[in-house]
Amino acid sequence: MNERGVRVAIGLALTAAAVRLVPLQWLHPLNWDEIELFRAADWIARGRVPFRDFWQHHAPLAWFVYAPFAALTESPGVDAIIALRWLQILVWIAAFWLINRYMTNAGLPRFARWSAMALALSSSMLMTSAIELRFDVMAAVFYLAGLVLWQRGTPRAMFAAGAMFCLTGLTNMRLGPMLVVTVLLLRVVQRGAADISPPRWKGNPRANWIFAGGIAALIPALLYFAATGSLRALYQSVVIENYLGDKYGPDLGPVFLHRMLIQFGVRLIGTDRLFEWAAVDAGGVLLMILGFTGMVAALLRWRRPDDLFVMLLLQSANLFVISGMKFIYNYHLQMVVLMALPLVAWIVERIPRRGIVHALLVVAWCVNAFAALFRGKELDLAYQDFVMREVHARTRPDEKVWGGIPWALRREPAYRFWFLPDMTRRLVQHGSAPPYRLEDIVRDPPAAVVMDQYALTWVSSVQRELAPYFIRHYMPVWRNLWVPAPNARLGSGQGIEWLVPRDGTYRLFASPALARHEWFRRPLGASSYDNDDAARLTLTLPPPAAHPELLWWIDGQPTTMNASVALREGQHVRAVNRGRETLGVILLPGDDRVLFRQPPPGATLEAASTRVTHIPKL
Repeated sequence: MNERGVRVAIGLALTAAAVRLVPLQWLHPLNWDEIELFRAADWIARGRVPFRDFWQHHAPLAWFVYAPFAALTESPGVDAIIALRWLQILVWIAAFWLINRYMTNAGLPRFARWSAMALALSSSMLMTSAIELRFDVMAAVFYLAGLVLWQRGTPRAMFAAGAMFCLTGLTNMRLGPMLVVTVLLLRVVQRGAADISPPRWKGNPRANWIFAGGIAALIPALLYFAATGSLRALYQSVVIENYLGDKYGPDLGPVFLHRMLIQFGVRLIGTDRLFEWAAVDAGGVLLMILGFTGMVAALLRWRRPDDLFVMLLLQSANLFVISGMKFIYNYHLQMVVLMALPLVAWIVERIPRRGIVHALLVVAWCVNAFAALFRGKELDLAYQDFVMREVHARTRPDEKVWGGIPWALRREPAYRFWFLPDMTRRLVQHGSAPPYRLEDIVRDPPAAVVMDQYALTWVSSVQRELAPYFIRHYMPVWRNLWVPAPNARLGSGQGIEWLVPRDGTYRLFASPALARHEWFRRPLGASSYDNDDAARLTLTLPPPAAHPELLWWIDGQPTTMNASVALREGQHVRAVNRGRETLGVILLPGDDRVLFRQPPPGATLEAASTRVTHIPKL
């Protein structure tokens, strides 16, 4: 019976993980962090040095690990990132193997261990972000490896544990405060395979090797950045800019409480609904209840600080650090879930009947399968892939693209900040980082603009002076994809001058009907409008033709404008409306006949809309 119960727990754990492979491949849209990690890894694979050759604000180790694998694909679409999602499964296997090893060394029985892991694998609290490409799980692997090595207790293992803790910090600097708590705690707790006496509060001289191992791992990393001339840039980007970005950041309210209540279907921030039954995460609820119960119960073991009590203190430090953060996302809870498993397993072992445990696991498994298969955002993923491939097809390898997220995987970014997280906005607004200067844009215009939410926020609140240029020199062929297209609404006697943003043959469209389009009244609103009636903005252009009421000059010379004209980047083009009617004027290269095309209703480039229950559309 005992062995059968273990097999049930193992089966539920493995199948719960397998179900999540469906959204990993088809239903879960890209998070901008995934694109950021892939782009950094790809640049390193191509010989670039982080911080010196491209801006970043995260610790760099994961990029180096993923770099050889990023180099294996040349895809400009989502499958480049999805391929690394599959690779990351190996990292997750390592993470669960290590926490299982820690629980085994702590004396927890097999059924309790697998039941706790089954709950984690059946929870959206973990699995929603676990199927994304992130460096957090790699940091967790190094950290858990350090704890397992500490459990061995030998000087050699302690030295290796210190090296693992150092690699943790080099992978995820957010864990720095917890690493300090960890090494200090392990120094004063006597525990190890060689100890005959019970665990106790006593200085452990062998733990001094942890410090030695950490220093030994840190020195080669510092030498690399010093040798490549990137050490100062690393310090500026990772230390100074992160500090300033957090200092300038607003208080968003009860973000920690918001993250805790999401498991119960309650959302306090950034949502159009406070509660939704379909969003209840049974696995996450059980993890929280059992995990916090385990933390309270483990307090009674303070006189004999064994592995469970040590994990209680480390988990408390982890939660304390996270609760003080101004921005908390679901992936910040990955380490919380992994560290909770020993405490959850300890409580599971004390449930008197295994049938109760099996029932709880089955409920969590069913809710997990429902969330994985019927709460996807596959339309968002498809739209992301389309925009990525479209911007790639519309630009040359030597051209640059600007956007809030580096959707153009194979094109150079137009701005130093090649992605625009909240901290970059605050740095520029407070004068702590260089802005995207208008003269830089005019000198080297991007070949395309992906006007996602981050870019839209940038031109509407951070650098408002950029909006007129982009609006008058680019237009959306799709909701979020703007291409070079000088345009204006010209009343009687009005004129305008453009700087041609790109070489090409431009077709002329001009008529009073065009002037009535919403773009010419509120362009930023029209280009980002995503309600169900957004299709009304779609504009089908008439055949290109010269307009008799328009006068034209190119580089100061009067010219006759026909239905099309070849223009070079940087040329000055001026148009004046000498007629009585207001005209909408568009110069559009290429062969597009439709502007403001829309993705399917509900689809967004940033996957920002609330999840809804539906049959997946594969």
